[in-house]
Amino acid sequence: MLPKKNRLTKKGDFERVSSKGNYFSFQNISLKTTSNNSSFPRIGFSIGKKISVKAINRNQIKRVLRESFQEHLPKIAEGVDIVVYFKKDNQSEKLIDSKKTAARVEKLLKKANLIQ
Repeated sequence: MLPKKNRLTKKGDFERVSSKGNYFSFQNISLKTTSNNSSFPRIGFSIGKKISVKAINRNQIKRVLRESFQEHLPKIAEGVDIVVYFKKDNQSEKLIDSKKTAARVEKLLKKANLIQ
């Protein structure tokens, strides 16, 4: 679980990042980033009902994404807000695979210049 200070929780923060953020995407994971005035990154996850009607599946996706981002948290640039989105992968029968997701998250963070 992400530390409390690294969580993006307020609706206003999500709206600010969604409207003003820079968009990056890699395969079925995308994110929007914008700067904030803090000395640490904050990350939020948005998984819509289009992905799955069942909350258990959406929560599973969020858990796997959180775990993948937590591995890279010390390396992520300071003072940035990130909102992560997930798109359904039609080629896979499984909704999300933790090993593939970890590799995709790392490539996406490098693409967005959030880690080296």
